[in-house]
Amino acid sequence: MQLDNADQIPAISHRAGFAIFELPDADFSTILTNSLHIKPNEKNIINIEQIREIMPLVQGRQSSDFTIVIENAELMNEAAANAFLKALEEPNDFVHFVFLTRSSSSILPTIKSRAHNYYVASSVKLADPLQGDAKIIDLAKRYIACTPAGLPKLAAEIAKDKDDARAKSIAVVETAINILYKSYFATGNARFLDRLQALSDCSEALHSGGNIKLQLVAAMI
Repeated sequence: MQLDNADQIPAISHRAGFAIFELPDADFSTILTNSLHIKPNEKNIINIEQIREIMPLVQGRQSSDFTIVIENAELMNEAAANAFLKALEEPNDFVHFVFLTRSSSSILPTIKSRAHNYYVASSVKLADPLQGDAKIIDLAKRYIACTPAGLPKLAAEIAKDKDDARAKSIAVVETAINILYKSYFATGNARFLDRLQALSDCSEALHSGGNIKLQLVAAMI
């Protein structure tokens, strides 16, 4: 969804349990100043220790609204991102998470799918081509458009890789997620969001060692 400007952020953050704001030109320190801000460390990353530090607040019995802001959220490393996902599994109605980022495309799709995503209208580069391997992009587009009857055959094609079928399949699924987000923000048509949760679950299952063909088919039925 698009924002006219960053002044809308406080009202939105208090309505949402988790929101991501892409603000390429903003000074993050001036946004939600009465909140707890987590910033990249001296190595310019957000690590798992920083996420663990906020867990007592997340798991505590808050009785009033409390907002945790993560600045430059695209700099969160994989361990921190996984820890944050676990924090989301135990929602507290009074705790609100806000990600401020200059590049939401660098945030894990499994995280983005759980958030309300907002962009300043001028920052959405909808015309920019998809980045990545052309074969992966083609498979992702075919995967999104595939009929249920054709899914088993396409899943077998996606999973066919003598070197690393799992990595290839994950790349196809996560590219499909990015295509759906891009299509939604270009058109405003909510039908492009219908598959996001299933695809995010598929990505997680593939990362965790789930059966490749089965997960690919199940996500799109």
